[in-house]
Amino acid sequence: MNTALIRFAAVPVVASGILLAQTPAPAAPTQPPVQHRQWHRGQMFDRMAARLNLSETQKTQAKSVWQSARETSRPLAQQLRQAHVALRNAAKTGKSNAEIDQLAANAGRISGQLTAVRAKAFEKFYALLTPDQRNTADQLGRHFRGMFMGGHEHAPASGAGD
Repeated sequence: MNTALIRFAAVPVVASGILLAQTPAPAAPTQPPVQHRQWHRGQMFDRMAARLNLSETQKTQAKSVWQSARETSRPLAQQLRQAHVALRNAAKTGKSNAEIDQLAANAGRISGQLTAVRAKAFEKFYALLTPDQRNTADQLGRHFRGMFMGGHEHAPASGAGD
């Protein structure tokens, strides 16, 4: 009886020891978000360049335009994140409607600045295109505009080239 009890208790102890002694399998490597965005941005650019048949000079100029826009928009994007946090905190803590309106107006102002940076970059890029490339870009419609407006479509639902 004593031996059966020892065996009965020893099996789970040994099994748990074996389980604890094993090292966990390494997690699948994941790309950090910044690297993933850079890879995705590069893939999008390559597809767009191929569809528009951009020359090497146009590709170089376009990359410069978009890089400059990213650098300009980076601090604005940080300010917008902070504005959203402030707005969310104001709503959670029961701030007055006037305070919430003021915080929302600030977030809207920053969002407008980001939209202007993107639109100006798009204007510079569009100016690099030949008339045939512009026609192709216009035919791509919503998809093309969405690539340059922060990845979201901001144009009206109906219109030419959609």
